[in-house]
Amino acid sequence: MNQQAPAPVPTTASQDALAATLGALMPLGGGLLVALGYAWLDVFGLVLGVAGAVGWAFWWRNKHQSFFPKDLRGGSVGGIGALVALITVLLFVSVS
Repeated sequence: MNQQAPAPVPTTASQDALAATLGALMPLGGGLLVALGYAWLDVFGLVLGVAGAVGWAFWWRNKHQSFFPKDLRGGSVGGIGALVALITVLLFVSVS
């Protein structure tokens, strides 16, 4: 019996905007995390920051089964945005 694969679900503009926002926030947050580790603990903090950024990416991938899932929710992307904002504030407080 031949079964056809289901048709792909078309993406909406809001899903595209969430994916673009996520695509900008994840590398930004990872880089800021590395910079924060370096600002706090020099080279050892740099290594911890890289490990934290890689762990964050693996956690996201395991939670959503993909880096850019088809059904992104605003709350997930907003949570990443809040985390990036917190890392940014901590970095600027540490540097100044």
